[in-house]
Amino acid sequence: MTGTTFAPGEPADITLVEAARRGDLYAWERLVRRYQEPVYRIAWLVVRDYDLAEQATSSTFVRAFRALPSKDDQDALLPWLIRIVAGEARQQRRESGRPRRSERPPERIAGPQLPAGPVPGLGSSAELPPPQRQALTEAFDRLGEDDRLVIAARYLLGMSRSEAASALALGSGLVDEALSGAVGRLRTRLGSA
Repeated sequence: MTGTTFAPGEPADITLVEAARRGDLYAWERLVRRYQEPVYRIAWLVVRDYDLAEQATSSTFVRAFRALPSKDDQDALLPWLIRIVAGEARQQRRESGRPRRSERPPERIAGPQLPAGPVPGLGSSAELPPPQRQALTEAFDRLGEDDRLVIAARYLLGMSRSEAASALALGSGLVDEALSGAVGRLRTRLGSA
């Protein structure tokens, strides 16, 4: 599973999805609460705008609820939501006519642009002293959208290779290739900082 943790006794996603399909709005609400933060983080990485990220997050959960009857039970829920939110966020950005911005994320998700776990060759951002952590944040901010998303899927959200492939609509082998390229570009940007 991904980096999302559940309290002991919490029902599995599939149990809540089945209940939501039968019209149990409380089950859907529990799933929304479970995945609201990672979905918002991905929306923010795409649009780089608080308001647009909120709109994309909201529309993602509405769209996902409507699509529940056709959701393949073999698809893990978070990668499925990430596919939806990436498209919704891009659509929000296009419809707004706003240029891409580089706002800092809201405090409630401080550091969503930073890889949470160890990045090969870079270590864990949590273990870095503040000046190096800031340099990593700034270098990550300067990456392209695809690079930020693949790094976020694998390291921020802790997705497996297959989950990241599903979320980003890539083949499993392409995830490794995309991730290697993204981390290489991140290293280059860190070296030039």
